[in-house]
Amino acid sequence: MAEEKTPRAGKNAVLAGLLLLVFCAAAWGLLFYGHQSEVAGLEERKQAADEKFQKQIYDEALVDYKACLEASPNDLVCMARVAEIYHLTGQDNSCIAWCERVLRQDPGDLKIRLYEARSYDNKKNVRSAIAVLQKAGKADGTDAERKERDEYLRELKGRYELTYFSFQEIFPWFRLPDGTSAATVAEEETLAVCTAAGKELLSGAWRFLGASADEDLLFPVREQDQWFFVDDNGERRLVPDGTYLSLHSFSEGLAPATRKRGPEPDAPVVAGYLDQTLKEVRFDFQETYPLAGGYALARKDGTYFVLDTSLQEVTACEFTAVKADPYGNAQKYGMILGRLPGDPEQWAMYAPNGIRVNEFSADDIRLPEEVKAPLAFCKDGLWGFVTLDGTVLLEPRFEDALSFSKGMAAVKKDGKWGYIDETGDFLIPPTFDEAGPLSPTGSAFVKNHAGYSLMTLSRYTRSEK
Repeated sequence: MAEEKTPRAGKNAVLAGLLLLVFCAAAWGLLFYGHQSEVAGLEERKQAADEKFQKQIYDEALVDYKACLEASPNDLVCMARVAEIYHLTGQDNSCIAWCERVLRQDPGDLKIRLYEARSYDNKKNVRSAIAVLQKAGKADGTDAERKERDEYLRELKGRYELTYFSFQEIFPWFRLPDGTSAATVAEEETLAVCTAAGKELLSGAWRFLGASADEDLLFPVREQDQWFFVDDNGERRLVPDGTYLSLHSFSEGLAPATRKRGPEPDAPVVAGYLDQTLKEVRFDFQETYPLAGGYALARKDGTYFVLDTSLQEVTACEFTAVKADPYGNAQKYGMILGRLPGDPEQWAMYAPNGIRVNEFSADDIRLPEEVKAPLAFCKDGLWGFVTLDGTVLLEPRFEDALSFSKGMAAVKKDGKWGYIDETGDFLIPPTFDEAGPLSPTGSAFVKNHAGYSLMTLSRYTRSEK
């Protein structure tokens, strides 16, 4: 009986295998047919969405595209079209969110970047709009899209807001110890310190108000013929005995000062330094300038010397004069501008240690407004720009100019001032009567028919988040 069961069991196994094979084939067929039907349905839905989009039936098209994305979540075409619809219908927050989804998968989609940038721009967030466009690769998008990106980026960078003041005179920016940019301004009979944000720090009826570069935040002022130091509340803090002709800000614990050598009206002027106890140090120069980075500059017997922190001469300089700002600083952003000996008069660039940094010279050179930024120079009555290695960046063609800061420089053309970038193209057209350099926070004092105002580039204003 056992011998008869074996063939029957084998037949049953074969039959079961055949049945399983038939079942699998049927299931695969059903799955394949279902998948093909699903694909066909998805394509039909996308086609319907495209037709509605072309007819500008955006609400229905949006429903269809999102339904397609539920079935195929990584469909870039549908994602991009959703972002575009939100852009076209002015739904900026949704547009930004969907643009980000697309760009995570395809960072080179420049069209989507333009949508996102314009949505940020609509929200008055110019900084983010610029950042989105600057992340694009140079080869991204079509020629038309790249041209649109470049023109839009230039327009965004040149946008600004004006806040008007009743100032009569503006002095250059200086840096407070905490890094805040500020400038002395004159208003009627008052001098004040105004920050790059337009906030007044202190003011008084002084005849001179200098900068503060020391942690104690002391400002040199002149009241009638008396010089002294005030704090940021305008209170007198240090009042020297005797009569000084000038005081400048404390830097590394020392403040340059000048006085007459004797009581006679024609007594020679002598210069030196005051420490923070108002003790005189090295009053045997004719000119002295603030310390910066461990060096100071002073003139003695017709020769300029670089001094160390102990005020000892370490280098005799070749130049016969130096440029200084109204606050008395001859060394700015690691640069000294010195006049070369000889005729005709030429100016050159020097390091703080008194060593010439390149072979470039010009009829005139403007002091730097930022570390390592190009300087304005003059030749034959016209102004151009030169880099710190002596390479001419822009040949002279402007009526006047200031050195670069924040990638922009104030220049004068046809009697009016505007701002250019390092290609020489105007970001802000020349419409101002006066224009100053940009602070690190993107502000500059300018003057037009209505008077002085604080111009703030829109990319530095507070943005909507």
